[in-house]
Amino acid sequence: MNSKKTLAILGSGSGSNADALCAYANNDECSFTPALIITTSAEAGMSSVAAKHNVPLAVIPRGADIEAELSRLLSEFSIDALALAGFMRLLPHTTIAQLNGNVFNVHPALLPSFGGKGMYGLHVHTAVLESGVPVTGATIHLVSDQYDEGAVLARSEVEIPAGIDAVRLQQIVKRLEHDLYPKTVSVYLRNR
Repeated sequence: MNSKKTLAILGSGSGSNADALCAYANNDECSFTPALIITTSAEAGMSSVAAKHNVPLAVIPRGADIEAELSRLLSEFSIDALALAGFMRLLPHTTIAQLNGNVFNVHPALLPSFGGKGMYGLHVHTAVLESGVPVTGATIHLVSDQYDEGAVLARSEVEIPAGIDAVRLQQIVKRLEHDLYPKTVSVYLRNR
């Protein structure tokens, strides 16, 4: 079997998807190893995920040149792929190119619906509920230079229970994300 690919995880949120990716790496079937966690806030949950899984942590402070810092870190840690986990900004095109397009994101709805700038977290789930659609889910996609427009790699659907609120719906979709994201990244990288 080929050696495992090195994966960096970039985010500034609670770190639940980063935790799922790191935990899945212990699976014998997994084709990646978490080699670096990058966050824009030392207070973010990503920091405790890094400590929990003994993965190096890098903090890119507010105001820093994120393009230059990402380029340096990806080179320094010999990163093969990058998984976004609660990163709300567009990635620089140079970052995507440096990794030959091996950049992933998870979205808490079924793309192409309910995507784009500002569509994250509870905003997505509220929009889903207001639309009246009968199903929602999680989408794993490649990252492009536009919000949520990269090629879809996998989706997991769930029926929306009657009378549910956005907070509860988010909890249901998070479980789908935590299962689908690591498996999809692993399968994709195994075939690269």
